[in-house]
Amino acid sequence: MKKLINFLKESYQEFKRITWPTKESLWGGTLGVVLISLFFILFMFLIDFLVSKIIQLILG
Repeated sequence: MKKLINFLKESYQEFKRITWPTKESLWGGTLGVVLISLFFILFMFLIDFLVSKIIQLILG
């Protein structure tokens, strides 16, 4: 039981040392992830479209 209590105390102390991101930093990171994801979605759609058209031309 002492190990559990010690673990919880140490966890709480570590939790207090965490530096949380600011709201602006969080929004900036989120926006970056969304924009990069949209870029790759568009890129993959374009590649898929072009490859399917090329295959249609080859196979008739």
